[in-house]
This record gives sequence, C-alpha cells and structure tokens, in this order.
Amino acid sequence: MRYRSFEFRSAEVILNANYRLKKEIDHILTTLELEPPTARGAHIISQAHRQIQRAFEQQGWQTEVLVTQRTAKRHHFDLYKDRVGIEIEISNRELLYRDYMRFHLSAADGRLDVGVIVLLDEEMRFPYLHPPRNGAPCLDDVVDDLNSLRHVIDVPIWVVSLFE
Repeated sequence: MRYRSFEFRSAEVILNANYRLKKEIDHILTTLELEPPTARGAHIISQAHRQIQRAFEQQGWQTEVLVTQRTAKRHHFDLYKDRVGIEIEISNRELLYRDYMRFHLSAADGRLDVGVIVLLDEEMRFPYLHPPRNGAPCLDDVVDDLNSLRHVIDVPIWVVSLFE
C-alpha cells in the first residue's frame, strides 16, 4: 500500500520525535494488504475498517480506547498507543467532525499529542463503491476542513490517504 498525506499543525514533526512509533505506523500502512471485498455496500466499508484496525492491533495498538472521562464513556478512538489516537474514516464525510472533536477533547485532557486520520484514497475506494464517493471522505475534504477550522482545532493531525 502507498499513501498520500497531509499534516496539520506540525503533526509529522511531532510524530518524528517518537521516531520508533512513526516508523511503526509507516510500516503498518505500507505493508497493509486489504483483501478484495467479499460483499457489497456497507459490508465493504466495515470489512476494510476491520482489516486496517487488525493490522495495527497486531502491533500492540489498543482498540476502542476512551477519548476522555468527560464524554461519559461515549467516545472511543479506533486505535491508541503512546499518546497517538487513530481514527479510520472511510464511510461518511460527516463523521470527520466527530473525529476532530475527539482529538480536541483528548488533547485538552493531556492524553493526546497527535491525532491520525486514515482514509481510503479515491483510487482505492471507488472501484468498490457505487455510486462513486458515496459520501466517503477524501484527502481534499479533510484539508479543506482543517484549513477552515484552524482557529478552532489546535491539535496536530496527520491525515493519511491509502491507495494501491
């Protein structure tokens, strides 16, 4: 797998300070092999989400970690390790705003240094979904959001868009 990325508020610089963790993330993403979909529709999305999550889990990442005590146990990161939270967002662009707030809340509690959002690039996603895009976020969406919200979102976020 290859990826395109975007860093917001020096996220990669901060990740590089923990070089071992940055290399681990890079290794997981570049060696990731998504299996061809076995179903249609929403099952494709959940299958890809599970495969990505499993690849990180095999390297010691925790799944469904509570973002903050202040959310009454309603919000969890898809993955978390060493003060880095990862959200896999491949189904619905609107869910990105929930991810931004999760990162913001966790950073405000002193539990997060960097948030990471993993997307499927258009080239990767579109052959499987009909109609194209189907509401799924793309890298340009996140770049536009973060540039528009730069006065509100103060947590560093690294966005990774996977493609083959």
